[in-house]
Amino acid sequence: MNDEAFGAFAPGHLDRLVIKLTSPLPDNWFGLRLAILLRRAVTMRLRYPDGALDVERWRMKVRLHPRDNGCEKNLLFTPKMYEPVELDALKRDLHRARNARRPFVFLDIGANVGLFSLFVAAEAGPNTRILAFEPDPLNLKRLNFNIQSNPGVAIEVFPIALGAEEGHLDLIPDSRDRGGTQTRKLDATNASAGVRVPCRTLLDVLSSVHIEAVDAIKIDVEQFEDSVLAPFFKEAPPRLWPALVIIEDTRLSWKIDLMGMMTQRGYSLVERTNHHNLILRRQPDPLRGSI
Repeated sequence: MNDEAFGAFAPGHLDRLVIKLTSPLPDNWFGLRLAILLRRAVTMRLRYPDGALDVERWRMKVRLHPRDNGCEKNLLFTPKMYEPVELDALKRDLHRARNARRPFVFLDIGANVGLFSLFVAAEAGPNTRILAFEPDPLNLKRLNFNIQSNPGVAIEVFPIALGAEEGHLDLIPDSRDRGGTQTRKLDATNASAGVRVPCRTLLDVLSSVHIEAVDAIKIDVEQFEDSVLAPFFKEAPPRLWPALVIIEDTRLSWKIDLMGMMTQRGYSLVERTNHHNLILRRQPDPLRGSI
């Protein structure tokens, strides 16, 4: 982990040139192919695995590690390709809440290094509350560094996994792409292949920090999304059901019909994005007003 203060890894002349060339590329096949070709001139010069560059995105200071994390690499070189549909959906809801001068609560489940949380913080009004959940120790260090590099950013970090019950899970890091780190149930018959991390239910956490309503959830926990959200939607009161859910599309690996459960609760699939996420919206709760 690079502990030096932000700015210690400022891009050099070649780095700035490549980033300038790749940043405006269109979010299509040609743009991505060209970006892959150009960015190698930078990435291959950085130390593996934790070589980093300090840049600003969304008016936020971020230290990005393109050698071992796909989301950091994408935001560094091709910010226009970084989850544009997902971020636009969040931005619209944030601005509606800010214009209505009402609170906005965002849950970033599988926060990685905090990019979605930082985006929300950049667009947030004064009444926004951001909860970031990330159990991986290395991702957590990067997440905390990015938050500390932006004084005044109010992101509440929970260094835990979420699941169907309280206890512990095995965390299996993906050294090639930190965003691919997985959790799995403890197996008493086999030695752990990863790191044991604490696990709580989402409803328990929200109750403990006095969250009374949720506006948006982004969840990307590598095929474990049903284990987190199915118990939540089964047990949580409707006032906690968010208007917007952005969820990684790993339906083939889910053991619970989460989509059917959400449909029964008023959610509709709005879009399946190019980045393999599902965007779902729920009809507004008349008690909270329009979204």
